[in-house]
Amino acid sequence: MESPIVSIDVSNGNSHYMCFIKNNKRFGKVKKIDHDIEGFKRLLEDIQKLEAETNEKVCAVFEATGVYTKPLERFLSKNSIKIYIINPLESARKRKEEIHNKKTDKLDPISISKVYYDKEEMMELKKKDETYNWLRKKNRLYEDQLNHLRKYKVTFQNQLSICFPGYLDLFKDGYSDIPMTILKKYPHPDLLKNKKAETVARYLEKNTCHTHKVSLEYALKIIEFAKKTYPGCEKDDVEVEIFKILLDKVIETQRECEKTLNEMITVASTLEEYRYISSIDGIGPNLAARIIAEIGDIEEFKSREALVAYAGLDPHIYQSGDQDGKHLKISKKGNKYLRCLLFLAVGCSIRGAKDNPVNRFYQKKKQQSNPLNSKAAKTACTAKLLKIIYGICKNKTTYER
Repeated sequence: MESPIVSIDVSNGNSHYMCFIKNNKRFGKVKKIDHDIEGFKRLLEDIQKLEAETNEKVCAVFEATGVYTKPLERFLSKNSIKIYIINPLESARKRKEEIHNKKTDKLDPISISKVYYDKEEMMELKKKDETYNWLRKKNRLYEDQLNHLRKYKVTFQNQLSICFPGYLDLFKDGYSDIPMTILKKYPHPDLLKNKKAETVARYLEKNTCHTHKVSLEYALKIIEFAKKTYPGCEKDDVEVEIFKILLDKVIETQRECEKTLNEMITVASTLEEYRYISSIDGIGPNLAARIIAEIGDIEEFKSREALVAYAGLDPHIYQSGDQDGKHLKISKKGNKYLRCLLFLAVGCSIRGAKDNPVNRFYQKKKQQSNPLNSKAAKTACTAKLLKIIYGICKNKTTYER
């Protein structure tokens, strides 16, 4: 790459930058700015000076640092300045090539500029389609909500073991509407064991979508269990009060997760690739929407190998002597959320035990001369599944076994 640039080392709330006319030819000194209106104004003035000096358009180059770059990206985009994002590992590699490989905020813009000038071609950062951008942000919110839900459930189950031991074992899904509705009104067995089954059934019928017959069956089952279990606290102890707070947290977070997921499915279903991806064995509406959110616009990937590398599923190759360097672990230098979703999809497909390319590939890996363990075989299948997703989306066709 050969053009004037402004190389920026982005930090939290501020940046150091240096202008370059060309490789190793600087234009001014390293300067520091805050990420505010005044700081960005100074940056723009120096960019304009460099453009006047070179009579060329200047582009900005900086490392991917997550949320810290967002204000800078927005400012540069609004002023029609091209943006190139580099991997922090690349600039670190350049820095280590120096004899005195010091790392300072003032030297980092130089390392970043060398990455840019040593590359023959770089992909310009362009504003993504708002639909894909919205989906990705919602999926990250959903991931955060799920993490909170898992933590609440752990504490909730510990407290439940004191207040109503063994209760969740009565149900296939202990967090569905019937068990949670009962706990909401009767958080301790002493509050329930002397109740009439009809009373409890009417309460369930009123507060859930189940019929009276189903509600009565559950009421009888739960009351019978309440008479047998022996809690570790009294019904008016502080443990019950804490349990009720945790129960509300679990119910509220479950509703938030469900709302976010339904919103994602509604929006994702308007995209063409949703129909193709959801036709794959093991991928339902939930996973289809979330996989699309993490892949984004699949047209941005020039090949299926590029998509596999983006997910960090490409092999970590290390050749030395007689070692061919192949068949090693995946690099994991990519989108961890996408890897996790693909692994879930592979697991669902294998449990379904249907005859399809992913399952056949799994059996092949398990039965080869040096068989892989289950986790390694599933990991290999995630790359296979991602290549299938790329193929059907590019060819605009549904999945065929």
